[in-house]
Amino acid sequence: MTRPPYECALPFAEAGYTLTFEAEIDNLANSEIRVRGTLADHRCALAAGWIVRLPTYEIRRASATHLSGTPDILSSALTARLPALRGARVGQGFTRTIGETLGDLPGHTEHLTLATEMARVSLQAFPVPKDDHERFASSVTDMPPGPSRLARMLWERDRADFSTLKNSCFTYRDQSAQLFDERTIEPFDPDMAAPEPGEKRFFWRTKRLRITPHPHTGFHCQHAMDDPFQQMRIAFDIDAEGTIANATSRPGRLPFRGLCEEPHSRTAGLNGLKLGKDFTPPVADRIGGSTGCSHLFDLATDCLRLFTWRE
Repeated sequence: MTRPPYECALPFAEAGYTLTFEAEIDNLANSEIRVRGTLADHRCALAAGWIVRLPTYEIRRASATHLSGTPDILSSALTARLPALRGARVGQGFTRTIGETLGDLPGHTEHLTLATEMARVSLQAFPVPKDDHERFASSVTDMPPGPSRLARMLWERDRADFSTLKNSCFTYRDQSAQLFDERTIEPFDPDMAAPEPGEKRFFWRTKRLRITPHPHTGFHCQHAMDDPFQQMRIAFDIDAEGTIANATSRPGRLPFRGLCEEPHSRTAGLNGLKLGKDFTPPVADRIGGSTGCSHLFDLATDCLRLFTWRE
């Protein structure tokens, strides 16, 4: 019998595996945000809290609490290591910093997953002054009043102020600039990005990852995300040979309706992809990069990381 190219990295419950993540962010009054997150599956649950200084995204305080789980699943020593994140910056190299801080004690993978999700929401929730997008009115002087005009100013602001967004996905790529003149694009409410000082839960996010085993045929994976700006779901099967089939994704709430739907049309490109240890580049080629969606890429690869892949 041929050895299958992958195996589960976690013990699945009889009905499959479910992982949930919830986060809330408060806008503090001193250029800081408070990030609270919870991660849970059938074996354990843990929570973490950060104070993050803006605009550097420096972690000023970090703590963690084990809500459930035996010591062989979540080592109690890990909670004592989290305060050492003080001074670390969310961004490039952060995963390595987390890994070095945690070491390889039981539960370090769960803490790393929670920290990764908290870093993602931190980067999504940058408070700006009310009507801040009007700084870019000069870029829309030839556009008539309407949603596309507002959307273009918000788009210009995001690309200018958050450099990592520029050309990171289909919506924020250079080539999308012309689309504001060719179609109606409805943006998010800009007031959502302008919370009052001290405002609690101005940003929140929930995620639910579900993997269901199919006897003798592989697994069905689905991963959904919901926050004030966007809502989406991706689903696909992995057969016994490690090949993706039946890949679909569905958008709900969108930050730029008229742009953000388009990457979902590429999700079917995952079908037929045979996965291996280095699955990240081929998945990125199909649903990530400047013609795709970074969130769809994260939702898909987060599922794939729950398996151990062979060459």
